[in-house]
Amino acid sequence: MLDKNPEKFQEVIGYKFNNLKVLVTALTHVSYVKEAANEASDCDVNSAVSICIEDYNERMEFLGDSILSAIITETLYIRYPSEPEGKLSQLKAQIVSACNLSFWAKKICLGEYIFLGKNEDSRQARKRKHLLCDVFEAVVGALYLDGGYEVAKKFILKFLESQKKIIMRDYKSKLQEITQLIYKKLPEYKIVNEFGSDHNKKFEAEVYVNSEFLGKGIGSSKKQAHQVAAEQAIRNINRSTFANDVKK
Repeated sequence: MLDKNPEKFQEVIGYKFNNLKVLVTALTHVSYVKEAANEASDCDVNSAVSICIEDYNERMEFLGDSILSAIITETLYIRYPSEPEGKLSQLKAQIVSACNLSFWAKKICLGEYIFLGKNEDSRQARKRKHLLCDVFEAVVGALYLDGGYEVAKKFILKFLESQKKIIMRDYKSKLQEITQLIYKKLPEYKIVNEFGSDHNKKFEAEVYVNSEFLGKGIGSSKKQAHQVAAEQAIRNINRSTFANDVKK
């Protein structure tokens, strides 16, 4: 079992919660609660966890997503006063993407502090992009509930300040250029799956050219899923091109 001490996590993020239960809830995955309910006698964690054994982080993730969105929107509005709404929206989508938030989560070793059910728990599981993204958002929600907007904002700005220059990556436009050059065709996107609760919907997209599968991606919106799929497609095309060059 990895280190799951909420007290230590408070040191990592530089904030001490007035109500530790709020933090524990943010770190608790639904799989942990379900197993704990079925195996109450097998509870071997500290007392801080037991106080929220019937609660998990899905609702807090929903709240954190909205708070995070407000903080990022405000920051971009102030930081880029001359940029149009369209570009600000693209920058925001890139920042709040699962890829970026999971990167931030890894900076604070968030995966080590998540309460996962035994059947879900593994070092590989704790590195999953979407798990880290979801729990990161829940932590933002917890900070807001316990300390208010400014506390949550201070936490987020620590990560944003390390990205003084945010480079906008429009993978869909880039893929379009590539496919027109190589295939003489535009890429086609398909939403192949939707999952998650109503307030935390996820979309899975696939991208094709001439019925050839190029890549797939998951996002909190169809547009975001398209961007992730396009990014994977570009990587796959680059690998394929490299492999063909080596064979020659």
